This record gives sequence, structure tokens and C-alpha cells, in this order.
Amino acid sequence: MEKHKYRTEFPALMVESASERAVLQDQYDFLCDLWYAPAMAGPDMFGNLCFRRKGTTKMIDKFVPLREEIRIDRLLRRYDRHRFDQYFSPSVYSRPSRKIGGVVMTCLGWCDVDDANPFAFDPKPSVVWVTSPGRSQALWLWDRPHSPALAQAFSKALAYRHGGDKGGSAPNKLLRLPGSFNHKPEYDMPFIPLVHFDPSPIKARPKLLTVRHGVGTAEPEALDMNPHAHDRLAVLRKYRSKLDTSTRHLIRHNHVQAPDRSSRIFAMVAGLHEAGATLDEIASVIWASPYFRDKYGDDQNALETEVLRIIARAGAAR
Repeated sequence: MEKHKYRTEFPALMVESASERAVLQDQYDFLCDLWYAPAMAGPDMFGNLCFRRKGTTKMIDKFVPLREEIRIDRLLRRYDRHRFDQYFSPSVYSRPSRKIGGVVMTCLGWCDVDDANPFAFDPKPSVVWVTSPGRSQALWLWDRPHSPALAQAFSKALAYRHGGDKGGSAPNKLLRLPGSFNHKPEYDMPFIPLVHFDPSPIKARPKLLTVRHGVGTAEPEALDMNPHAHDRLAVLRKYRSKLDTSTRHLIRHNHVQAPDRSSRIFAMVAGLHEAGATLDEIASVIWASPYFRDKYGDDQNALETEVLRIIARAGAAR
């Protein structure tokens, strides 16, 4: 892998026929370009990559120190794009944890554009890639850094005003990595091409939403909830005797087996909470559950919101 140099074009991420070496180099340089400036702000900064083996729901969370030589290429080879879904967080972290409180100042905005037209957004995005047929994700390269809370507010405004995913604006958001493949069986493993890249800093900002949309500029709360702290089945074994049969079966499921995902998520959270499980243990079970992933994807903000909401409701019901 050649040493990173600032790039304005990534041709190997645009065509499926590029060589593996060329794709690795372009993925490496793409991520370095996004993470490089924050990495120079201090000695202890981390980039985040996540991987999911095709056919499974478990996410493998990895952090890369952003100093000296950034060894992203080793992870991309180990969790190669043909066997794994590859994700990255556009944000940079002050410690190897994807909790919102660890996100540092950022020059980026982000959005799950879904089936909206990314080039109809105002301002237009700097980076666009197609994640599945008819759906895309995008980044905005702002001309100056913002706090995680303000970056989230701009990202949420973009989604609300232009038809993107309204639940995907958290500062610890995960996005699919351009140049990888989408291994969801219904898509027949499409290549994820980069279709637009313009590194020119954007001076304009989207108009922030009003208070009725629930958007504020307070610093994000650092919730004590780590969805990668425990193995799902280990949590099940620990609390098995305190869970009813239905909840035990739901936790074991590797595929969605019922249409009402929300009620299944509620049953697992409420059951584990009643059994005395910690927030980390509950979050680890729900994060690995196909019922949560099928509904919310890789949105850790949604995970935190759902778990706390359900615990509050379960507590009020007792």
C-alpha cells in the first residue's frame, strides 16, 4: 500500500472492474482524506470501521489510531469486501469507542439519502455513492469544523428537508464504504460505486430545523451503553432462567420470523431489563438482533433511543 497522498479522484471506487489492489488503495486514500485533518488535532484520535460477514447480523467494530502511518489497509484485507459488508464512521473519535460523547469536532455532514435525489439537496453534497439499486448515501465537506451536536443538526436538516432518512443523523453514524459490496440477499450483491466526489469546501449551510422537529444544539449526551460489550448468546445464558420461553426464542433468532419487529424488540428489552440485565448487556443483544437490524440498520442512535424508551415504558407499566 502506497503512503497516503491527498486525492481528488478515486477511479477504482467508481467501477466494479478495478483490481483489488487499486480498490484497496482508493479506499485507503478516501478514508484518509476524510479523517486526516482531525487526526492532526491531537495524538489520541481514532477512525472507526465496522464489518459484517455476509449472511450474519454480528457487527465487528474496529478502531484505527490516526497518527503516523494509518494502517487501514490491514483491516480491509482481513475483512475483505467479498466476504464482508464494509462500513465506516465519517466522524473521528477521541477514544476507541463509538459512543457519541467521544466524537470530536468535524468538517463533515452526512445523510442516508435513500431513494431521494442527492443532487436536489441544498447545498449539494460533496460525495455521493450508491448503496443498493435506487438508494444512495452522501457527505458534505464544510469549510470549517463544527461541534458534533451542530454537525448532527445540519445533517438532520438535510434529511428532513430533502427526503433522506430522518433517523440517520447521529454523530456516530455508520455508512457503507464505497468500493465494497452490499451482501443483503435481496440485492444480489451489488457493487457500491462512488458516483460523485468534489473536495471543494462548502460555505453554505442548510437552514436548521425549528424546535418542533426536536433539533437542538446542545452537546450530545454520552450514554453509558456499549452494544459491542457482550456476546448475545452469553447474555442469554446468564439470564435464561429469568426469561420466559418466548423471549428466549426471540434472542436466539438469526433471521426475522415475524412481521411486527417493534413488538419483538420491546419484548426482548423489557424481558432483559426485568431480569436485571445491564444497559450494555441489553444493547448487545438488541444490536445483534435481526429484528432491530431489519428495522433500523446500523443506527446506534436509534438503538440508544429504543432501549431507553422501552425501559421507561416498562418501568411505568409496573
